[in-house]
Amino acid sequence: MCRLELMGIEKTYKDKKAVKDLTVGFDNGVYGLLGENGAGKTTLMRMIVGILKPTQGQICCDGIPIQQLGGAYRSLLGYLPQDFGYYKDFTAVRFLNYIAALKAVEPETAKERIAHILETVGLAEYRDKKLKTFSGGMIRRIGIAQALLNEPEILILDEPTAGLDPKERVRFRNIISSLGKKRIVILSTHIVSDVAYIANQIILMKHGQFVKTGTQEQMLAPVSGCVWKCTVPEEIAAELNETYAVSNLKGYGEQVELRIVSKKKPHPDAVMVEPVLEDAYLYYDI
Repeated sequence: MCRLELMGIEKTYKDKKAVKDLTVGFDNGVYGLLGENGAGKTTLMRMIVGILKPTQGQICCDGIPIQQLGGAYRSLLGYLPQDFGYYKDFTAVRFLNYIAALKAVEPETAKERIAHILETVGLAEYRDKKLKTFSGGMIRRIGIAQALLNEPEILILDEPTAGLDPKERVRFRNIISSLGKKRIVILSTHIVSDVAYIANQIILMKHGQFVKTGTQEQMLAPVSGCVWKCTVPEEIAAELNETYAVSNLKGYGEQVELRIVSKKKPHPDAVMVEPVLEDAYLYYDI
């Protein structure tokens, strides 16, 4: 078990700060890094895996800066980038053997690990099929498989469920949840449900900064009393949608049901309801 620490991390591109003064520590478990596209998540992930160097601050593993650890740190990492490259004419086994060789995994060890990992990600029966025949969900699972070949203690997943259908998203979440028991898993996403179900800790990121960090219960506590539901005519719904943060809107003929995040009662007929993580995501932006 290792500990990963980010201390005052910043990344500047010319005159723009993509990441601003981030400090956080990671132990075993699943961490959901939640934020809209452009929030700085990918830049942060790329700094954690050492592809990018922080403009300011320090990333340490067990108290040692990762630059000093060099190859020893890389051996602890498993990484699934947002844009995952692969050879379409390779079979699953051939591709994983190729990646294992790049990671300097001994052939006999690689053979055993590949068999086990393919079982873990539910692709054992497709081991000899070419990757060009795989669905998008299967390719993302191969991405997880290649990231696990060196038995990493730190697993970094950047938007792993992007483009997946609901069934594959659920399958993927279950795999990730099981992996977090023995390692640090940092999952970056803009899809609230991806972290709501599996993250032990949630980190909400906006405009390059951490807005809120905590368990789902800790994220929701300040939002209690600030979520409302009401059903109103279409013209009033349009006005409310312009004025307030609306987390959900559903039409019923000429009536519209709205779920509104607001610190004050948005409409005389509004009724207070229990918050969910999607409400919290809007709450911390109002």
